[in-house]
Amino acid sequence: MGYTAMVWVVGLIILWCVAFINAQPGFLSIVCGGKSDYTDENGIEWVTDDNYIEVGQKVEIANSSLPVYQQSVRVFPRPLSKSCYQLPITPKVPHLVRIWFYNGNYSGESGSLLFKFSIETTEMLSLRSIISRGSPLNLPSERILFSSGNALFICLIRTSETVNPFISAIELRTLQQGMYPQAKPGTMLRMDARYDAGGNSTIRYPQDQFDRVWVPLDPQGTQNVVLQGTISTNNTHNFPPSGVMQTAATTLGNESIILYFTQISNPLMLLYFAESHVLNVSGSMTMEVGQIRLILSLERDFSAEEIGFNFGEMPIFGRNFTFDNIKLYRSSNTGADPLINALEYYQLITTELATYSADVDALAAMKNQLKINDWISDPCFGLPWEGIQCNNSPSSVRVSEINLTGRNLTGSIPTVLAQMTELINISLANNNFIGTLPDFSRLRKLERLHLQNNSLSGELPDWLAQLDNLKELFIDHNNFSGVIPQLLLQKNILTYEGNKYLSNTSQSSTHFNSKRSNVGIIVGAIGGGIIVIAFILIVSIIVYRRRFSKKEIVLEESKGSASGSKSVNILDNDYSVVLVPNPSKSRAFTLEEMMTSTENFSYKIGQGGFGSVFWGKLQSGKQIAVKVLSLFSKQGVLEFLNEIDLLSRVHHKNLVSLLGYCNESRELMLVYEYMFGGSLKDHLYGNSGGQYPNLDWKTRLDIALDAAQGLEYLHVSCTPKIIHRDIKTANILLDENLNGKLADFGLSRVTSDGEDSHVSTAVKGTAGYLDPEYFKTEVLTDKSDVYSFGVVLLEIICGRAPIDAKLSTNEINLVRWVIPFVEIAEYSEKFSEIVDKRLVDNYSIKSIAHVAKLAIRCVADNPSSRPSASEVLAEMKAAVQYHATSMDISEEIDIDYQDQQISPAAHRDISSRDNSSYFSRSES
Repeated sequence: MGYTAMVWVVGLIILWCVAFINAQPGFLSIVCGGKSDYTDENGIEWVTDDNYIEVGQKVEIANSSLPVYQQSVRVFPRPLSKSCYQLPITPKVPHLVRIWFYNGNYSGESGSLLFKFSIETTEMLSLRSIISRGSPLNLPSERILFSSGNALFICLIRTSETVNPFISAIELRTLQQGMYPQAKPGTMLRMDARYDAGGNSTIRYPQDQFDRVWVPLDPQGTQNVVLQGTISTNNTHNFPPSGVMQTAATTLGNESIILYFTQISNPLMLLYFAESHVLNVSGSMTMEVGQIRLILSLERDFSAEEIGFNFGEMPIFGRNFTFDNIKLYRSSNTGADPLINALEYYQLITTELATYSADVDALAAMKNQLKINDWISDPCFGLPWEGIQCNNSPSSVRVSEINLTGRNLTGSIPTVLAQMTELINISLANNNFIGTLPDFSRLRKLERLHLQNNSLSGELPDWLAQLDNLKELFIDHNNFSGVIPQLLLQKNILTYEGNKYLSNTSQSSTHFNSKRSNVGIIVGAIGGGIIVIAFILIVSIIVYRRRFSKKEIVLEESKGSASGSKSVNILDNDYSVVLVPNPSKSRAFTLEEMMTSTENFSYKIGQGGFGSVFWGKLQSGKQIAVKVLSLFSKQGVLEFLNEIDLLSRVHHKNLVSLLGYCNESRELMLVYEYMFGGSLKDHLYGNSGGQYPNLDWKTRLDIALDAAQGLEYLHVSCTPKIIHRDIKTANILLDENLNGKLADFGLSRVTSDGEDSHVSTAVKGTAGYLDPEYFKTEVLTDKSDVYSFGVVLLEIICGRAPIDAKLSTNEINLVRWVIPFVEIAEYSEKFSEIVDKRLVDNYSIKSIAHVAKLAIRCVADNPSSRPSASEVLAEMKAAVQYHATSMDISEEIDIDYQDQQISPAAHRDISSRDNSSYFSRSES
């Protein structure tokens, strides 16, 4: 038995050793949506994604000719907005991550697909877009990153109500310490190209121990050679595989080698060379990269040499230093023939700030305590967690709002909330919380605390009254007891109905059901008498006012109204007698419908001079925005009626739709379609708390084109023409697909018969967008709208407000600041100083310069020098076309990234090979 047992032990040890040798330490290959694990032809072990994500649906791709890892996808249907894989990584070691998106027409739907994906780990957060057009391509997106944490999140983010994000496969490879030192906290490498010059087939694992994919490349005018002997890579950082280094491309003569590349911002070029005894290339050759000239000496010691150019860290060339080719040639008659073995081309991406660590720790503790399963990855990045809003700043990302209303949460309120010192709003209403109120005295910025409809108990602490910014404290229907702090009552911010053990006086009572004082019988009698007398007086005043108020509402002839005929002059705040224009063309909602749809106006989403805007949902399920006129806005009622009049008569896909109005019980409201995407201003620089991701240049162009189409409709298709009078980024709203629509027609005017060019009217509009000529003459023309639109174009280029008092004197006014830069040359480096840094140079310089020149024409001092709306629309279409045609091959393929662009010449060289699809695409 002892001998047998020993044999078993030895056998197990041998099997363990074999398994260890055959395993791929540091490799994780995930087939998303797959049904079972398998090993591919390269010996790489693939596993299903069941252990790495809990949401989404598995879908099979009916194409057996594909690699197994592309025969399935995981799809994330509605209502999922952000869905994340969580993968283990080794801290402080570089990693390679390769993500595959293969549509495979799994849904049977044609047309474009659009969604985003993020890569998130400690100090390394990056967000990109996926655009799929037409037939699918099996193309990956590859990054090299370095993290001090032990988890990597790959998240799929919905950007459309109709398009479901999907993912095919994930490959994660642990690299060796010291490889790719350019990847560090705050900087991620996005792979653009990786070539084996002179090779004849794709090389990856097991020839490359790190499973990098090397694609063969035959530069034009070169010959492929195989080098003799084993090439040592010990002198390199990145250890290119021997199989790659044993092949090379050379001219075998005096000709030069020229390699062409797509221009990208912050490029990193890694070049690999090796000496060849057969070719006798030991000696020197010259390499030119852009403005750099370098003499290379290759020693005959059969070792690889690595040369790196990190242009992002070369200030002498400026931030926008770019190049499109590398030239290799002999240094002299006795020098070496030009030769290259391999190269890698990356973009250095500056990653986004992670959420403030104390906030992350607090939310992690809350997640565990409250058992919230849908909180994963960074709380604020890409798309904030459900119920979380964040306030981004250049130095930190902080949580500003927690809304856990109606999630059936139990237990005590988490005390860790007090760690998030930037909180402005906390809403824990309609749950089952018990216990006392934690000490939130450190939350000095807190403005709203909603705790109604729970089972909280105990006395209200005095520190509540010491929160200077607190504006709303709702504790209705709980079990609070004791006496309310008097200072809290004096602030008039508290509602506490339904707390039967809570008193607002020093005498306790068990029958307090409102926040009014409970007075004695004598005081009550006196007070009651006073109230009766006051009531009689108030009724008398109302009757008197109503008797005469109808005489104060007068219809007047006015050539400046939306209808071009009549306007309403309001001298009293009783709106119940206001006559709504075109009532048969607009739906009349009841006040009860509005209260039900908005849940008693619970969700405020905007504020203007007219009043507030609330979110709501009709019985049909359609989401709406309800604009409620303030009782204190006399001018507002004129704008409201003007908007009803105008929007009930004009309809266009690029104008926000008016669904109806409510005019009942002294309330006047307008009901619009709800715009899921917020405003263009929110995306560019608005205070949206990180709710909206940054827009790339293509999206900004499309939105501006939408707005131009809406403006052209008002100026040309409407008879007589309509002048909007308040064109600005805050009035360009976006739907769920980021289509732009003009909104807010309260100030709009039409040109009357015989006056189709102008309207004489008092100056109104928004500072920074206002036509100077209109301001001086009070003559409103369609060119006034064109001026405002020109300012909008400058905003999408520069990513800043038209007036910013925080900037230096010469930069405060956007128009004045920009003009000198545009008047230089459109391709000069100086021009790039005005471009929004968040675009990261991912734009066509021809397109952006074209828009800048159009904008300057629009804001010309003389209105006659400005283009018409039709001319603006034509120029915007041209700018879109310039961008499309300048993105190299990206418009000719089906998945549009910005990754791995290659030159047309290089594409021709490898297009005939089986692996040509690997690099034939770009990423957006």
